[in-house]
Amino acid sequence: MNGVDSPLQRLRDRMSLAQVAVATAMVAFAGGIAPWSLALATLLCIWAFVRPLPATTSKASERAWTLLVALALVGTLTRAFLTAELLDAGLDFLLLLVVQRLFNRQRAREHMQLLLLGSLLVVAGAVINAGLNYPLLFAVYLVVAAMTLLLNHLVAEGERLGARTAATLSRESMRARGFLWRAAGQVAAIAAVGAVITFVAFPRWGVGAFFRGGLARDSKSGFSSTVELGDFGRIKTDATVIMRIEPDTRIDWGERTDWHLRGSSFDAYSEGRWSHDRDIETTIAPGPYGYRSLLDIRGAPQLKPGRSALPSILPVPGFAASSDALLATVTLEDLGVDVLFVASEPLAVRLSPRGPIEQRAQVRGGRSDEIRVDKAPGPIRYQFVARIGSPTNAELEAVGDPPVPDAFAAYALEIPGLSAEVTALARSLTADATGRNAKVEAIMGHLAGFTYTLEQPPSARVADGADPLEGFLFDTQAGHCEYFASAAVVLLRQIGVPARLVNGYYGAHYNSVGKYYAVRQADAHSWIEVHFGQLGWVTFDPTPPGGRTFGDDAQWWPGASEWIDAVRNAYLDWVIDYDLGKQLALFENLGMRDREAETPLLRWRSLLFALLGLGIVGWIATRGYRWRRARARPDFVFWRQVAARLARRGFVIEETESPRRFGMRVAAAQPALAEAVSTFMRLYDASRFAPPGSAEDLVTLRDAARAVLVALATAQRG
Repeated sequence: MNGVDSPLQRLRDRMSLAQVAVATAMVAFAGGIAPWSLALATLLCIWAFVRPLPATTSKASERAWTLLVALALVGTLTRAFLTAELLDAGLDFLLLLVVQRLFNRQRAREHMQLLLLGSLLVVAGAVINAGLNYPLLFAVYLVVAAMTLLLNHLVAEGERLGARTAATLSRESMRARGFLWRAAGQVAAIAAVGAVITFVAFPRWGVGAFFRGGLARDSKSGFSSTVELGDFGRIKTDATVIMRIEPDTRIDWGERTDWHLRGSSFDAYSEGRWSHDRDIETTIAPGPYGYRSLLDIRGAPQLKPGRSALPSILPVPGFAASSDALLATVTLEDLGVDVLFVASEPLAVRLSPRGPIEQRAQVRGGRSDEIRVDKAPGPIRYQFVARIGSPTNAELEAVGDPPVPDAFAAYALEIPGLSAEVTALARSLTADATGRNAKVEAIMGHLAGFTYTLEQPPSARVADGADPLEGFLFDTQAGHCEYFASAAVVLLRQIGVPARLVNGYYGAHYNSVGKYYAVRQADAHSWIEVHFGQLGWVTFDPTPPGGRTFGDDAQWWPGASEWIDAVRNAYLDWVIDYDLGKQLALFENLGMRDREAETPLLRWRSLLFALLGLGIVGWIATRGYRWRRARARPDFVFWRQVAARLARRGFVIEETESPRRFGMRVAAAQPALAEAVSTFMRLYDASRFAPPGSAEDLVTLRDAARAVLVALATAQRG
């Protein structure tokens, strides 16, 4: 005999699976479950539902499952100890327990255990899921879980009271499914209100209870220890926002900026791959106003205290625009790397922690003017000062061809492993150039004639084993930004010009909804820096202008994505990062806390008006619902008339009483009303759990109601 053999049990079975599925989705959408683990658990759950469910679990099956769970527990603890993947291992173990319960779900207590496992997955999702999908899924989960709980309680009562009562409960409950769904919705609404009140009253620790964002993320291309040619071509259509910038300046940057947001730079190239070899570490020292300042080549900080609360930039001799600066606040999503991105030439950064977790983060220097941070998983907020002015051609030419400092000698060495054609090309392009700027312009001019494309054409030369850059330079003359930047650096290095490749993001799009500049993954870009003596490292971008903004056509930009990202940013700011400071700001807006020390009555005035308004809206909505329900179900109108007249005679239905039992109680107390009341109650009890009846059924019920009213009037006159 199948263990699920009544309509009520089958509905409860489906709802148990649904609540676990919704809870699992909360974790899966945050990347908290490995794809193979999720796929395996899904297949096993399908198997558990397809297979015939025995009425009872055999002893052999119980022993096998117990052994499997015990082994899985040992494996989970071992994995957590050896790899420090405690949450990952715990989630996989929870999925195993879900599968085990689904294979053995004959009794109500197993379904209660499934509800418990679902709630644990919901808690795990709250820890790792920072997406807008979580509150939506949580709302669905509350309703589904409440419905599951109600159904399981009815099934449990049937199990306790016997087969006959179980059959009656199943039949009546299936007829009352609409009522049960409404009850589940009401329970979910009460739980949601309680959750919101608890959330507002007890702020989290800042950046979420643990961290916001997925458990693990793949490093985005360009931000690992090595970079391979072709990486950026795979993400030029990815509109995911990874950075939001709020400039602390009154300059109107327009709809799109031309910032080069610097991330990592590299000095060593081999067989299509860039890496760190001999590049020097960046030195960062304490600066004014809490900034961590990068030191120049002479070991001096580049900031000084200003007249206002903002620092001033030390000018560079021979560089008129060297004091042009950008001060901005950045909220950087967790990319799985520790790089902080700064526009153009980074000068200084300081963290803007939003809670005790972020306060533990530490800024440090990386390689080749990189700025890195040691932090817990999750996003980071920081402020930067960057020099965004560029030297003029006249200023660059005035430098001439300065000697290469010993510290940067590695950037002027020829790239090994390339054919003699590459060196010959570099020398032929710069044969008539007399200064460093002229050499750079010659090579940049040559690359300007190449074609930008994301589809890297095949090259017979490369297929025969040549370096990918040689195919780009001599055969296809087409590629995307890494190829242009790599070719420029290689050609300059072959003639002794110190150059390095830089990866980061180009430009930012203004989000008019959220009032900030958004940087997307599609804005990932690669360019070069050339050293010009006392002017320092100067940015050049060999990629054609159309290629730099190629990602502007990324899907959904800039239409609906602006609204979506603005809403998500507000959600991250006021929900995920909700802390004591935001709690006080919220209470101030509600009138519960006032900076001007008003009286307690005035402090609560706004809140009282808000609560009163909500109460009025709720009352109107309730009355409207009852009015629509009465119009939709005329039988309810008849019931209200009869119940009101009986209440005047002292007969009020109890909350736990059915209409039929209520009629029996009235008939026993008033024999003269017995026939009319019993007939009406029987007809109404049958009508209220059924779909709207025919016109003949309503006429019969109306006549029965009138008979009760006549009997009541007669009894009162007698």
